[in-house]
Parts: sequence; structure tokens; C-alpha cells
Amino acid sequence: MDRHIRVKPIYPKYRLDDGCFRIGAQAGVTVEISDPYGELWTLVNALDGARPLGEVVAVVREAFPHLGLDDVLDAVRDLDGRGFVEDAEPTAYDGDDLSRYVGNINYFSHYDRLSSHRGAVQDRLRAAHCVLFGLGGGGSYILPLLLGAGFGKITAVDYDRVERTNLNRQFLYRESDLGSYKSEAAARLAGQLNPDVAFVPVQQRIESATQAAELVRGADVAICAIDEPPFIAQRRVNAGCVRESVPYVGGGSFVTRGRMFTVRPFETGCLDCLHLYYRRNDPRYLTKLGAALRSGLGSVTIAFPPHIALVAAMIAGEAIRLVTGHAEPIALARQIDVHFETGALQVMSSWPRDEIGCPVCGAGADAGEFEVWRAGVSSPEGFDELALERET
Repeated sequence: MDRHIRVKPIYPKYRLDDGCFRIGAQAGVTVEISDPYGELWTLVNALDGARPLGEVVAVVREAFPHLGLDDVLDAVRDLDGRGFVEDAEPTAYDGDDLSRYVGNINYFSHYDRLSSHRGAVQDRLRAAHCVLFGLGGGGSYILPLLLGAGFGKITAVDYDRVERTNLNRQFLYRESDLGSYKSEAAARLAGQLNPDVAFVPVQQRIESATQAAELVRGADVAICAIDEPPFIAQRRVNAGCVRESVPYVGGGSFVTRGRMFTVRPFETGCLDCLHLYYRRNDPRYLTKLGAALRSGLGSVTIAFPPHIALVAAMIAGEAIRLVTGHAEPIALARQIDVHFETGALQVMSSWPRDEIGCPVCGAGADAGEFEVWRAGVSSPEGFDELALERET
């Protein structure tokens, strides 16, 4: 009864008439409450966080003596069940040092219940390590979002240098960064944007699954924003993350669509499971994939900044969901497309884990499928370096 509780500040409360009031001002969140005698209106106004719960009960019962202690506490529990109240005890985020996260915490408070404390989701973020593969078109948008969200540690991996052709959409970089390694330029910005984050730049090209595994070891989540060499790079990151049981989010931007997918190793299908799924459901999959890759797929940059930003925001948000659990990830073993011309989201495919056939997260019975790809689909250099070493 000594606990301080308040109606969440993110939800306005307002009367419509003498017998009805509302909490919230957004479709899907707002609740209209019939209250002909004013009992609940008195309660929600007394729940201002300034007084302990015992005093709140006393205020309500003084105005409405027929209400018992359990009646008032049941009403508080009901408000909590609806997500309208929160713990009002002071936290470290009320001080100036961590005030940068107040907007985050107000957002996350939508998901809080009295069983946790205000700022608990942000605490989980600040204790988490994210590995970002790629600081190009997608990664350069994703990194500032991760920094603003407040991951405790971010490892950013890239091998490339800043070129003038990057500057139409890679807003991490300036003219003064031309010729610099992207990882070094990103480190300079990271220190200015959020010095609270431990930022580790890695200047490295991912040439095998082993390299990817070494980088994600001990991390909480990874993001794959690399696409060179096409098809191969993503498989390397996939294999490394699966080996270390690190969940990851992948995706990219195309001409009129962007895509995101999420893998949680050994719980969902991985990327190789997806390729096997396609192979089994489309007899011409290998033929089409091979022809596309041999045509020079990925050799032409398609990069319209607003579209890349949409996909990057989805990917960053999904990574945060994986780490904090404040909401369920939306793309677990699903490919979700955003259609840039209409704004519509569409689930393009979902796929199961292939525990028998997959050479990465399964027994590898269908590893021969990938030998076919090695020989006929992509450059031998790409597959020779895939290095999908299996632990025995």
C-alpha cells in the first residue's frame, strides 16, 4: 500500500459528460468508461503518483463510503490489466545523465504493467549487444536508430570506404569523409550521437561463416545489412548466427519493394531452410536463381532514400523486439514485404525449420542441394569461401 502508482502520462484522461470519460486518444488504445456515479473518475485522478496507494484508497473511500478496500484495489488491477497505470517511483532515467532515453521510456511504458518498473525495457536494451553487418545503404540508416534506442554495445562491421555515390542515401557520412573507411567514420558519429553506447568498429569483409560466428559470439542480436556477394553474404551471416545461437534480422530494398525476415536459431527456420523450402516448392528455383545471379544481379545500385529508410526502421524495430521482448517480433520465419508504391505490408512467405535437410541448423541430409548451387549458380569463389563448417 506504500507503492506510488499513476495513470500513464502518455494517456490523457478526459470527461465526455457527467457519466462517461475516456482514457487515451488513439484508435485501438482509447477506452470509453461508463461511470455514472464518478467513482472511477475519482480513482484515476487520485492515481497521480504523488501519494501512496493507501492514500489513494482513502481518497476514493472518503468520497464513496460504500466502496470497500477490495473494490478499489480491484479497480486498480483492472486499470493495470488494460495497461493504463504504471509504477511512479523515481528511476535513474529521471536524472539528466540518462534523460536522452525519456522518449523511449514513454513509448515502452505502453507495454509496462505494475509487475515491472518504469524503464525496465530500456534497462534490457542498455544491457544488450547488437552486431550490425554492413554500414552501407541499409546499415547507415539502421545504426543511428540503434544508437538512439540505446543498446549497451554495438559492433559495426564493414570493409568499404566512403564514396561520393554513397552520399545520396548514406547519411552517416559527409563530403569530409570521402575516402575514409565507413567503420571509422561511423565511429566518429557514434561518439557524438550517443557516447553512452560502447561502439566497436570492425573493418573487415565477411568471407566465411566462421568470421561471422566469431563476431556475433556472445551478442544478443545481429542484423545482416550486407549483400555482397549476392546470396552468399547473407548465407555466411546466417550460418555464423546459427552456430552461435544468436537471433538476427535480415532484409533489403529493391525497386518497388523492401523486405525483412527474422531468424531465431533452432526455433525457426534459418535462411538455408528457406532456400530448401523454395527448392522443394518450385522445381525451377535453382534455374531461376542461377540465371538471375549470372545476369549480374546486385551489380546496379538501386537506392532511393525514403524507401531504404522505411525498411531500415522496420529492421531496427524488429531487432529491439528480439532483445527486449516488449512486443512479439513480427517477422519470425516470415518474409515481410513493404510495397513502396502503396505502403502495404505483405507476408510473402513463411517457412518451417528443416531439421533433417538443412546443412546449417539441421542434420544436413540435403546438403547436396547446396553442392549443386556451388557448381552451377554462383561464382566458385563465393561458395568456396562460404565455409559452412559443421561442428562434430
